[in-house]
Amino acid sequence: MTLLTGARLGRDAARWGARFYLRHAGPIVGLSMIPALQRFVSIRWGRDLPDVAAVAGELVTVASRVLLVYMIIKLAIVDDPALRPLARDGRWRRLGVFAARRRSDVAAQFLILGAAFTLFDILPDLAVGAWVAEDARETVTSVLVSAKNPTVIAFTLVWMVGVARLMILDAPVPEREPEPASPKG
Repeated sequence: MTLLTGARLGRDAARWGARFYLRHAGPIVGLSMIPALQRFVSIRWGRDLPDVAAVAGELVTVASRVLLVYMIIKLAIVDDPALRPLARDGRWRRLGVFAARRRSDVAAQFLILGAAFTLFDILPDLAVGAWVAEDARETVTSVLVSAKNPTVIAFTLVWMVGVARLMILDAPVPEREPEPASPKG
């Protein structure tokens, strides 16, 4: 496989992800608003909050993201008619077969993720630092980070699950492991 096939995998996962995100925008955006609000408050007024509030906010953010990933996986893989017939271990086995046979395609996803991180995280932060007056940076940064939660971060999670979904669907079907011999008794 080549970098081109890895790019195709990423593109196909992004296309699927866009449709999935739009179809499930309500719950995705709803769950993403929890960390968005927490990030806004933490950046804007974090210095004024007690430490326990900061820690609690981070725990709520982590919990909401874990719940979001769980929901995406449930909708995209567990409840998907194309994947539902596969047992959990069958899905994991296919994922492993794909990863073993198409390592460069999997590695390409990290390059794509790195490029997306640069484009949607590093460059906006640099732009704020360069173009926004110092007295407005905290507010602009809090708005920017809050906006990224239901958009960039949520779509990235959908896209990563989409990559896994396509890996499961595109993996050569592994041979079944032999059934254990039943003891005669």
